[in-house]
Amino acid sequence: MAFRIHNTADYLLIEDVSDQNITYYLKSELSVAGVEGNVVLYKNGNELLALGPADIDLPSENALYDLVTTIHGYLYSDSTSQGDLREVQKQITTAEVLALNGTPISIITGIPGSEIQIIAGSVHLKYAGATYATNTDMVFKSSSAGAADYQGKYSIAGTTDRIGNIELITTTRNIVTGDDLVATVLSGNPVTGNSDVVVSILYRVTDLP
Repeated sequence: MAFRIHNTADYLLIEDVSDQNITYYLKSELSVAGVEGNVVLYKNGNELLALGPADIDLPSENALYDLVTTIHGYLYSDSTSQGDLREVQKQITTAEVLALNGTPISIITGIPGSEIQIIAGSVHLKYAGATYATNTDMVFKSSSAGAADYQGKYSIAGTTDRIGNIELITTTRNIVTGDDLVATVLSGNPVTGNSDVVVSILYRVTDLP
């Protein structure tokens, strides 16, 4: 069983992938909550659908909180808003950090026909005793954009457990339609460090004019 939940200006589209059914629901009639580990959608106060996080392919978040928050954002977005605002949290392991130049990590899966813009973000360096050295600027960019064509960056060269904001780049950057948003580092891989990194991003899904 797999479901995809899509946001449109006035309707929430629920796609039952297994049975190949698609149903539109007027967003003004819906509400969402997390109940006993499930994402529960209500229509006019009556339970419409209850799904475990593992049953939901889209939004791509895995945690109950992130799914409920994202779907709640869908219900209160409309055609006058500047794109569809969403949140995501991703943990990048030490092994993945040490290979980040050669193997970028997808933070947000690409959406055909749409572009992903970072609105704000933070990084939690879960310091474990060894400091990352060389190539320590973690950057966030469209997966097919040029190496230095990134939207934001954060230094992971800390020596303590810490959380800081992603520095957004204000000059022109190439945001590619349909691309993933990925985390990587430039020039080469970091070395010596042993800390996991948790990335939290508020982003906009939009078609830029």
